[in-house]
Amino acid sequence: MSVPANAGLRKDIGRLSFSLSNIKADNNLCLAFTYQLTGDKIGKLRVFVNESKNPAWEEYKSRDERWRIAKIEIPKTYNRTTQTITFEAERGKGKAGEIALDNVFLVTSPCPED
Repeated sequence: MSVPANAGLRKDIGRLSFSLSNIKADNNLCLAFTYQLTGDKIGKLRVFVNESKNPAWEEYKSRDERWRIAKIEIPKTYNRTTQTITFEAERGKGKAGEIALDNVFLVTSPCPED
């Protein structure tokens, strides 16, 4: 998923959702992905789990152009047979750069320590 800063208007939102069924986990789940925020005032990248209105994860600063790895532990209390994961990119004021997402994995075990 890629959301360029030179398209659309400030506060425009792009979403990518996955509905995953038949997940049977006895432990927490681990959602891992790579992301990149480039450009000044690029906007925000958020992750939502199921129907929660509060993001499980959020990044809003571009530190450099490197790809970064994020890991989100999804508590066992969220576990159910169907999981919905939504990535949301909100465009900021910036006119150059992009918000990008790649390599998304969901595993049925806790996230490993760094």
